[in-house]
Amino acid sequence: MDTFAYMIQSDLRLERQGNALILQSKHNPRWLGALVMGFALFFLFKLCNVPDQSGFGLLVYWFSVAIGVAFFGIGVFLSLPREVTTTFDLDSHRVVHLVSIGRGRYERRRTYAFAEILGLRLNGYAAEPDSYIPVMTLLNGETRWLSTANASFLICETTIEAICAETGLQKLGVGRQRLWGS
Repeated sequence: MDTFAYMIQSDLRLERQGNALILQSKHNPRWLGALVMGFALFFLFKLCNVPDQSGFGLLVYWFSVAIGVAFFGIGVFLSLPREVTTTFDLDSHRVVHLVSIGRGRYERRRTYAFAEILGLRLNGYAAEPDSYIPVMTLLNGETRWLSTANASFLICETTIEAICAETGLQKLGVGRQRLWGS
């Protein structure tokens, strides 16, 4: 049953190689990381005055330096390219989920049997009305992102339906996720 050979949608790429479905999602560095790094550098060089020698002035100075360095580190992290590759092996009924940050500088590979997976669903975000990300939900309640960025409902729904049709995994529908809290 070979219903498709190759699909590209936004940042999602779904292809079939032999008896395996490979869902790959990449994105290049984003402008938000550069913006946060620029803010950190501005904060460090313009807003941090040379301390007066009093105890409180020195404390404020070093606290400001620590905040600036922290924002710079966050900016660097946000600028790194990310890639999520999920391989659905139809022969062994296993899923290999690989997350790579910084072109392989950090990698995390996890393998799940189809029996450990509750199903696939879309997570929508309350802050953006047409912003979804496909996720794999495990029996223990944990989720694994199948994409590096949000996309429209139609793009994500088509991808989830194609994977569920080929693998026999359950399609769970749409869930909402708030930005803060539960």
